[in-house]
Amino acid sequence: MVLKKNVISREEFLSFDKNVKVAFKAVKTELNNHLDSINQNTIEVQSVFEFLSELDDKIEKIRERIDELQLYINPEMNPDKFKVKLTLREQEVFMVLYAVQKPVTLSDIARRLGLTEEMVNNYIFNLISKGIPVLKQFKQGKMLLYLDLKFKDLQARKNVLDINKNVSEQLMGDKAI
Repeated sequence: MVLKKNVISREEFLSFDKNVKVAFKAVKTELNNHLDSINQNTIEVQSVFEFLSELDDKIEKIRERIDELQLYINPEMNPDKFKVKLTLREQEVFMVLYAVQKPVTLSDIARRLGLTEEMVNNYIFNLISKGIPVLKQFKQGKMLLYLDLKFKDLQARKNVLDINKNVSEQLMGDKAI
């Protein structure tokens, strides 16, 4: 039995070698084109990011200017006006008022904090005397208390009362509020 070897001629080998080189060159050209596209997209993304960063800075400057204008319109909402020191109990009473979505009674606050209504009434009086805009509303013979919405917004943005982090976390984390 005779085995036949597949032997290719030199011309066939050179032709095959030439075809492989042409194919690799075409692949390399295509990959270089993809790389150029990726680089262009990266440059575009970076340019858009820089533009958005500049836009964000401009929006922040506009926000600061709006705050300044609001101070001229509503000087009673000047954050410096509220640089008062609250006791921990006053902070707790404030945080209950701050956290609720609707007006509450003295007994609601007292029950929430485990205090008497008289104690809560004294703390509310202290808050009002320190300039905190605690508003009152009478409904069906009951006095309801709540914070001025503009002040709540100011407190949320700037923590003008410097509320103790532990008090804030304790009361804001509770589901009972």
